[in-house]
Amino acid sequence: MCSNLRGTNAHRGYFANRLAAHDRLCGGARAWSNELDGAKGSVAHKRRGVAYTAAMVLAMTLSLFVYRFDIPLVHGEPQGRGVFGLFHWLAIATIFLVVAGYYAAFRQSDGVWAYTHPIAMTLSYSLLVGGLTNELFARVDVLRPLAYVAIHGRLVFGSRDVQMTQFAADVATTILLVWLCVKVRRYHKAHRAQAATARRVNSGRVPG
Repeated sequence: MCSNLRGTNAHRGYFANRLAAHDRLCGGARAWSNELDGAKGSVAHKRRGVAYTAAMVLAMTLSLFVYRFDIPLVHGEPQGRGVFGLFHWLAIATIFLVVAGYYAAFRQSDGVWAYTHPIAMTLSYSLLVGGLTNELFARVDVLRPLAYVAIHGRLVFGSRDVQMTQFAADVATTILLVWLCVKVRRYHKAHRAQAATARRVNSGRVPG
């Protein structure tokens, strides 16, 4: 029975990793192309948003059943198999962010939700990038020796190299979030100006 359970978890983990890898490789490129070519709000953008949300929720849900390795939140507890720890909670946070971002997509006329949509989606993708970084350090032979540090005679994942890489990704995410918030603010400011002009036209008080 235990061997069957391990086999089931292995298949779940493989499927979840494949889905998450697809999101990591394609999601960012699609989001950036939408921002650059002005396709945001189009039918194609909405379809990609639905596909991204569905794939993310499915991948993160499957990852909750994978216990090959995790880092416990309680200090001093050992890392390894059978731990429901940091990575599982990050998967739950990702699901929450994706669902919140998808919900906000249909309510962007309101100021709060207009900011919530890009912020939540960007943070969800940022968590995926962080997961990809950990996977690369843990699985790529060239990077694996850089991923661990010896603490009290034990090898512990999360070396300074991993931390610095994650920090660089966090800085890039922060810059992107600031840019998106400025873009949303400018859009709503221009929209309000257009609405005010339309009201003046309709009332016959257009300045000469």
